[in-house]
Amino acid sequence: MKLRYTLFLLPALYLVGCGPAKDEVVVDALTGEVLEPATTEYDMHRLLEDTDITGGQWITTAQVQQFLVQKGSYLATYKDPAWNNKTAAALIVEQSKAQTINPLYMLARIQTESSLITSGTSTNLAKATGCGCPDSGGCSSSYAGFGKQIECSAKKMRGYLTDLDAGRATVSGWKPGVTKSTSDPCSVKPVNKATAALYTYTPWVGAYAIQCGRTDIGGSSLVSVKYNQFKGEYNWGTGSTTVTCYTGTVDANVAVGVCVQSSSDAIWRQCQADGTFTAGTTTKPTNCTASWPWCSSATLGQSVPARTCVQSSGDLQWHQCGSEGAWLSAPNAPTTGSGPVGTCYASYAL
Repeated sequence: MKLRYTLFLLPALYLVGCGPAKDEVVVDALTGEVLEPATTEYDMHRLLEDTDITGGQWITTAQVQQFLVQKGSYLATYKDPAWNNKTAAALIVEQSKAQTINPLYMLARIQTESSLITSGTSTNLAKATGCGCPDSGGCSSSYAGFGKQIECSAKKMRGYLTDLDAGRATVSGWKPGVTKSTSDPCSVKPVNKATAALYTYTPWVGAYAIQCGRTDIGGSSLVSVKYNQFKGEYNWGTGSTTVTCYTGTVDANVAVGVCVQSSSDAIWRQCQADGTFTAGTTTKPTNCTASWPWCSSATLGQSVPARTCVQSSGDLQWHQCGSEGAWLSAPNAPTTGSGPVGTCYASYAL
């Protein structure tokens, strides 16, 4: 399908800051998404900081879910059937953190590529992050689907950063301190790993940089716009100076001394002072300051991991497995997929 878009040829039509003039509509020539005006122009040599890409490890599924609801996103109610009906928020957080990628960056990437963070429809769901969708056109069926898109995007960014951490250039030749041409074309010399990685993913400067860039393409500068916009629209917190350990079983950081029975293998692990978990044992440690065990369910006739939601055969009400093996009331579980301790790890209805 041929995309329709407007080229701005007169400087008077360009806002101070960047982007098209007010009331003008520009459609991204690569993604087909409408480009929005921005209030800040970004240095094309330093689009984001390294910590913008790898930070935010304290961000929870609950926070992302609330943000999606706040934005009126279709993703706020979406569950991916190919990923055991996990919510979009859970997939964004879990897949990002699995690669030590910032979930907030992932939200910006999704918006840049598909507008799904602010869209109320499922349009572009199968290519949410543009992963496996080259500029030459078409998307690989191997990465079709929301969960696959998030996984693919997180893994690609991690791969680029791994190369850069080792002092190598990325697969397409980007590296801090080395000048290279983008597809706009612009001559860019990245000053940090984040910028080099962004141009590896999307080799366009785009409409929101100070020095250079095409006005009809969002490019990597649009990722900067969306990242900083989303960062300022919600209180994501700044993490804690106190040592904690992140656990996917609880989908949260837990304090040193807390023991968690893993949802993946039922092994007990305890948070250590260096921010890591012990290797684990089949029995619960005796010195736990608090614990997250599996909960025994009479309805199911078995024990289930923390955050599991079950409709009880005794009172027909929904409950969620919480800390210390306690069942907590979760009346909204069948509609929101979450309870008092976060997204349901799994759900069992009568």
